[in-house]
Amino acid sequence: MKKSRTGRLGGKRACLCKDGQTYSQDCCDGGLWAQGIGNITGEQVEVGASKYKIQHCSSSVERNIHIHEGTLDIGAVYYLRFHNSNYDGCYTIIEAINSSGLHVNSATLYSDCTDCQNSN
Repeated sequence: MKKSRTGRLGGKRACLCKDGQTYSQDCCDGGLWAQGIGNITGEQVEVGASKYKIQHCSSSVERNIHIHEGTLDIGAVYYLRFHNSNYDGCYTIIEAINSSGLHVNSATLYSDCTDCQNSN
């Protein structure tokens, strides 16, 4: 962890936690995050996006995704169309996550992987 010369250790005020979204006294560890200056890694934070881990229906490949409009059902199968990507295909939604990933333009719900693959 990169230490700050001005970061706080302990105290009564809360500090920004490493998830970049919550504040707690427990997060005052002297790091740059503790100052509350926000993201220092260069990773884009998608505001207002739903974020998921997915698995491709015909392989064990997992990816992180985000979608701005609507939410997806955990355990459901969707045909996903990605923005500027060659990853379009049938995927199972594994879980909701906090980190961003590939941008999904559209998601079409199917009953299962076989139905999705046969339709596309």
